[in-house]
Parts: sequence; C-alpha cells; structure tokens
Amino acid sequence: MAQKRLRINWRQEGVEKTFLESCVNEITIHRREGSSLKMVSWKNVAEKLKTEHNFIVDQKQMKNRYDYLKSKFAAWTKLKNKTGNVYNPVSNTFNLSEAEWQIEIKSNKYVEALRSAPLPYPEICIHLFEGSTSNGFDSWGPSSTLPHPVEEVFDYNLNGLESIECTQIEPPTQGVSEESSGQSKKKEKNERLKRL
Repeated sequence: MAQKRLRINWRQEGVEKTFLESCVNEITIHRREGSSLKMVSWKNVAEKLKTEHNFIVDQKQMKNRYDYLKSKFAAWTKLKNKTGNVYNPVSNTFNLSEAEWQIEIKSNKYVEALRSAPLPYPEICIHLFEGSTSNGFDSWGPSSTLPHPVEEVFDYNLNGLESIECTQIEPPTQGVSEESSGQSKKKEKNERLKRL
C-alpha cells in the first residue's frame, strides 16, 4: 500500500524565500542538471530548509514546487511583457479586465495562479528561472550557454551644452601585424558606434 504524503505549507514564513535563494546558490555552485537541480543540490537545499526553518521536505516535493514556480514565472514573464502597462511593479500584480484574464487563463493555466497570488520574490525568480523557461525569446540565465547580455542605458540630454571635448587615445600599434591592427580598428569603430 502506497504511503500517503502529507501536504506541506510552502507559505510558512521565510520558507519559500530560503528555498528560492538556496536553489540560486546551488545552480551558481553546481550548475543545473537539465532544467532542474542536481541531486547533491536538492540535498543541500533540503538541509538548508531543515536547519533554518525546521521545514522537512523530500526531493520530489522540492522538485514539484520548483517546477510549479518555474511555470508560474513563465506565465508572469509573458504577462509582464504584454503591451499596455498591465503590470504594477509596486504590488507585483496585473491589471487586466475579466475578459483579458479569461483569455490569458485559456492560453496558460498558470496565469490563474497569478490572478489570486503574485509570483513570490520576482527578483529571485528572475535569477533562478530566466533562460531556463521558454518565452519565445533568446534569454540568458544562470545555466545559459549564451554570453551574458550587457545592458546599457543611455540618457542623453544635450540641451544647454555649448561644446563637448572628447579625447581619443589610439592604442599602440608597434609590434602588431597589419591584419590584427585592422581588426582592432574595426573593433574600436564598432565600440564607438555602440556608444552613440
């Protein structure tokens, strides 16, 4: 006869945050196994939960929670990227009409979970799941093989400036072959264009 599992309460204060932070830490140290954690990482996360919260959970329960939060994150990301400013970052909620909720719920069952309860700890979830969920875009995440994206934000306000002095220092070319010097100049030109 199969043993019945007790339902555990992930909403116990601090448990979910510790769980997510521990998963991020384990992926940073041990990387992923497929789209999940390695067996040694699950053991470490379980030990952390037990030590910090006296919260006892097995690998299957942790994996189920991980998969649930990953699916909820994918739905959150899709809704957050919708046009029309439907996401409120202060309350971590979405402003959708009843008809819009129904349309979104039909396309993804995890949207309904977002309607009743926001995604827990969005910033931690971004670190943990971004790049490991399919959202239709090339993404970077802790286990990604893509190079880490460099986010540059420029805010130009040139009003009232009379002149701007710029000094450019040319790299030394002594001892550098003409071919690599040409590549270097091309790279510098590309870098200057990016800054514009």
